[in-house]
Amino acid sequence: MQKLITLFSFLFLLQSTLFATTPYNLEAIKALNILVMDQDDILSTAAEKQLKNALKKKLASNGIKGEKDGVGAIFVKVNATVKGNITIAFITLGVGEEAIIKRGNKEIASFALTYTYDDMIESLNPETDVYDSVINFLVDEFLEQYHEDNEI
Repeated sequence: MQKLITLFSFLFLLQSTLFATTPYNLEAIKALNILVMDQDDILSTAAEKQLKNALKKKLASNGIKGEKDGVGAIFVKVNATVKGNITIAFITLGVGEEAIIKRGNKEIASFALTYTYDDMIESLNPETDVYDSVINFLVDEFLEQYHEDNEI
């Protein structure tokens, strides 16, 4: 009987974590500025431009305009360490937006990080692998959350 209770508890816990929601809300986002921040200069200017254009195109195909009058910004931040011919890159895709925070009976205008997702890669070709991580992994995770929040 104890094993059966343990099994059902485990299955309940597993099922509740599979359908857990994230703490982020991406409802009603229609436009975002697009920023690429290469903190350690591992990407060429051409690679940054290619990444930004691909991000803009992928967002546009999902109904999000990449323009300067957006409500906030979607950003790619890359930090890297080079060891010999290997580059270890930590990549963050995030959204920052203006927000009103209610504290007591006051409303305070602020800037909030409203979405973030990270990846870490080890690479011999960081420009290609950072691009792949952002466009084929991080943005897909963002868009999945966006579609869920907007019931698309």
